[in-house]
Amino acid sequence: MGLKINCIIVLENKEEYLVLNEAMYYGKKYFLSMGLDQNREPNSQNVVILEEHVSGYDTYVTKVLDTEILTVLTRMFKAQTEMS
Repeated sequence: MGLKINCIIVLENKEEYLVLNEAMYYGKKYFLSMGLDQNREPNSQNVVILEEHVSGYDTYVTKVLDTEILTVLTRMFKAQTEMS
């Protein structure tokens, strides 16, 4: 099924993120996400890029840590924002 933009996801460690945008890169889907604070308000100091993993009906995400991929994806998300 997969994730959708503007939805809130909760990671295993109970961190909550608002999905802001998505991009495809080499056949994988990535999401630009902003962390939520204790009041469920967006925290602009906590922005991450998540990689989607789909297994059957389940969808998982992992934080992207590879600096090369982060650089490329950051440019992609920035270009999407500038086009809007």
